[in-house]
Amino acid sequence: MRYKGFYFIIILAVIFIIFILFPNLSLYRNHINYKQFNIYCDTKIDDNIYKVLDEVEEKLLTSEIYDNSLNFKIFISSNFNPYSIFCPSLKDAFAATYPIINNIFISKTDIVNNLVYRNATEDNERSLSSVIVHEATHKLIENEIGVKVNKNLQTWKKEGYCEYVSGENSLNLSAGINEVYTGSNSFSSAFSYLKYRILVTYLLDVKGHTFKSLIETEFNIHNLENEFMAYRNNFF
Repeated sequence: MRYKGFYFIIILAVIFIIFILFPNLSLYRNHINYKQFNIYCDTKIDDNIYKVLDEVEEKLLTSEIYDNSLNFKIFISSNFNPYSIFCPSLKDAFAATYPIINNIFISKTDIVNNLVYRNATEDNERSLSSVIVHEATHKLIENEIGVKVNKNLQTWKKEGYCEYVSGENSLNLSAGINEVYTGSNSFSSAFSYLKYRILVTYLLDVKGHTFKSLIETEFNIHNLENEFMAYRNNFF
């Protein structure tokens, strides 16, 4: 009986791995291939996806670590349920990317209006193009620095660079800077991601860092925020 239970667990684990590796065999059966993008969806894919993907490509090209040999597998959900099945630990997020296999899962999506919604009551909407860029940039980072370094990379660098390339956040940038750095801070993920984007933007666009030096340089986050505040007070 003990061995039967063990084998049953092994079988369930194998089924789950196949489920995650090949979502197109279950829920995401509608498929198009366009440029570097393999798009899978649980409903018919609207033709507006091509315009969205053109915007995605345009933004990805701005990254110094862009690699045109990579292909992106993107699984788009028409409602919250399919996404939450594949990404239960991040069911309140806009999207999630599985490392190594790099399957990108996106929450409830309106392709026609280029929008993604997360299952939350606030900061719950952003453009589909920016979400795809953010998640695709995760793959660019892993491809550039390797799985091990990427796993240990500080969250603010990793997420900040993805937000930098996407050029968008669920919070308005100028208003968000005031919110983040004038005492009206928040503990929401949207505020955290905006702060990460601000710091990475400051280091790359103002201080002249490259992606390589951003990754390799050790920064004191408190000192960096104070430095940015001094810069902000002079120029904003």
